[in-house]
Amino acid sequence: MAEANKVNRPNAKRIGWALAALMWAWTGCMFKAPYTVAVAEENTVGHCAYIGTISENSDMGAIQISPKLTYDARDKVLERAAMMGATHVVWLAVHPFACSAMAYYCGK
Repeated sequence: MAEANKVNRPNAKRIGWALAALMWAWTGCMFKAPYTVAVAEENTVGHCAYIGTISENSDMGAIQISPKLTYDARDKVLERAAMMGATHVVWLAVHPFACSAMAYYCGK
């Protein structure tokens, strides 16, 4: 009877390693690099080169069926500004469902 209650050590080690790998992968997927674009006021980017105006909407899904409730428009604008080579953005409008900003390059 004592042998039936004995924990199989190799399986316990495998489970431990699997849980450790799962936690490592989970935390790695949740990490997001910081943005390289700074938010500025319009009077501080007078010497900078204007790149363009960026507008994005949050994909909230169909409200009647099952809304996603992801308010990621601000993040999308900052990502697009970084991809365009901007160093600064000036917000024109910021709402949970949509954002708009002017992108500028101010040098290194």
